[in-house]
Parts: sequence; C-alpha cells; structure tokens
Amino acid sequence: MEYFGQDEMIAGRAAGERFTNEEAKNALCVVHEPGHVGLEARCEGLAEAFAGKTQKLEVDGVDRSTVKSAVAARLHEDFSIDRILTLGAPVALAALEAVAEANSYAKVATFDTDAGVVDAIKNGMIEWAIDQQPFLQGYLAVDSLWLYFTNKNVIGGGQSTLTGPSFVDETNINSVADLARAGTR
Repeated sequence: MEYFGQDEMIAGRAAGERFTNEEAKNALCVVHEPGHVGLEARCEGLAEAFAGKTQKLEVDGVDRSTVKSAVAARLHEDFSIDRILTLGAPVALAALEAVAEANSYAKVATFDTDAGVVDAIKNGMIEWAIDQQPFLQGYLAVDSLWLYFTNKNVIGGGQSTLTGPSFVDETNINSVADLARAGTR
C-alpha cells in the first residue's frame, strides 16, 4: 500500500543538477554492481540532468583494490574527468585512493554515508553524499503499519513517500556526523 524510500532516478538527477551548479564538465559514474536497476537509474538520472559529459564505469564493488585500479585507470585515460560519483559509501573511499594514485584533480561525491564518508566530508576530501535516510525508511514503514492497523491511515495517498535525496555536505556534516556513526543517518 505504501512505499518509503528514494526514487533513484530523481536522486541521480539531483546529483547531475548539483554537478552542473558546481560547473563540473566531465563526470564519471562508478557502478559497483553492474546490472543493478537502482544503481543504473542513479547514473541515468545523472546523465539526464548534468549539463556536462557523463561516463559510466562498471566495476566489481566487492574488491576494493579492483575498484581503485579501475577508477585510476580511467582517470589516466581521461584527464578531463573532474567529478566522480560513486553509488555507495565504500566505493567512494576507493575512488579517493584512485584520485590520489592517478594524481587527478577530480572531486569525489557519493551516495550513502558511513563513518569513513562522514570523516572524508569533514576533512574536505569528499564533496558531498546523497543520503536516502535508510533509518527513516524503516521507521516510517513500521510506523505506517501501526497507523494502518490502529486507525486505517494510509500515508502518501497511494504515491511514494520519498526519504531522499538529502544532501550531506560541509554545511550540515557536523549536525549529522554522530547520527551517521550511530547508523541512524
């Protein structure tokens, strides 16, 4: 009856709009699970909304060293890449290592947060993260069941209730850092 979550296409568009506003020219979208519909939609949304060039790189996200090597190789092939968008927090940290290895000026942004991404945002190494607020997704789902069973309420009127995209960056990192470390943000 209800969906609480993030529309991946909308979230990808938000990333593309942000890259455009940052005057980026060439973005690399790193897909860590090739064929995953949600991840593909994030890259598709990015390409749709970004005014610059978008490239897609498919990697094996299970192996961090493989991710780092693949991203570094692409950066060596194309020095004009100025933004890297990873689609998961652990991949972002591997991309940071690749940027350093390739001696690139590309800036890294990502989807999702974890303690490492929070620290990297605080230290100015990762520009921003799109947070779909998974704690909120679970909380709202359980709460909506309670409301339905006790009062027959249906949240969202049959439409999706979006919990993202929400940006975490230097402007709000201090207010969400402890929450992200605790796993609620």
